[in-house]
Amino acid sequence: MKKIILVLLTVFLNLGLFSCTPQAISEEVKNTQACCGDDGHFPPPPPPPDGGG
Repeated sequence: MKKIILVLLTVFLNLGLFSCTPQAISEEVKNTQACCGDDGHFPPPPPPPDGGG
């Protein structure tokens, strides 16, 4: 009985670890990150206020 539980636990652990393919992960990263000027133009931040104190 213990061997069956150990085998089932091993199978489910392997399914959990290897169910996500590396291609799917790399496609998600490509879609969420901008690279090499793909993000457009951002204006510079405004200057700090004068008279600090």
